[in-house]
Amino acid sequence: MNLHEECLLRYLKTPDELAYTTDILKLNNFILEKQFLLKNFVAKSFTISYTDDIK
Repeated sequence: MNLHEECLLRYLKTPDELAYTTDILKLNNFILEKQFLLKNFVAKSFTISYTDDIK
């Protein structure tokens, strides 16, 4: 069961905690977005070039 399923189940059991489960999902989505950006854009934009010509 993933986090989204767990939050949905928690909401169905205790609807009063909707704000809490919503905050958990927002935080999880934020973390996933940052991981995606780091993995796909930031790491690829930095390349190290090395040459033997440096004096």
